[in-house]
Amino acid sequence: MARNAVISTGTGYSPKNLLTLFCEAEQTATPHTGGRVMARTAAGVLVVVRCRRCGRVQEHALSQLPDGLQVYRVRITGEDGPHLPDSMRPLPFLEESFEVVAASLQDAHERAEFACSLRFAGHLVRYYINGEEHLNERF
Repeated sequence: MARNAVISTGTGYSPKNLLTLFCEAEQTATPHTGGRVMARTAAGVLVVVRCRRCGRVQEHALSQLPDGLQVYRVRITGEDGPHLPDSMRPLPFLEESFEVVAASLQDAHERAEFACSLRFAGHLVRYYINGEEHLNERF
C-alpha cells in the first residue's frame, strides 16, 4: 500500500515585523509585516502591511518613519539564460522597481523578495538597492 509523505527541505521564512498595529479581526494590537511603499505625500508615506494573525492586507499611512527605518529604492531584474530549450523559455527580461521601508540593506532585500509581484521561472534574478547590486546575505 502506498503512503504519502511530506519532505521538507527547510523552514519557512518571512520578513521581520515592521509595525505593531490594531487588528480589526482580533481586536488587539498585533504585529504586521510588509513595507512596500505605495505613495509618498506631504503628509508622509503610505505603506502596505499584512497582519500576522488574520492575514489581512491594508495600507497604513506613516506621518513619520519609526526610528531606525528608512525608505530604500529597489529594482529587481530577471534575465533569461541559455539553460532552457527554446520551447520552454520564459520571458527574456523582467524588471520591477518600487520602494520599501526597512532597517538595513539586508532587511530591504528580504522585504523586496516578498513585495515583488513578478514570478520568475528560470531567470537569473538580481536585486539593486539604491542603485547598487545587493546579494542576499542569508546565503
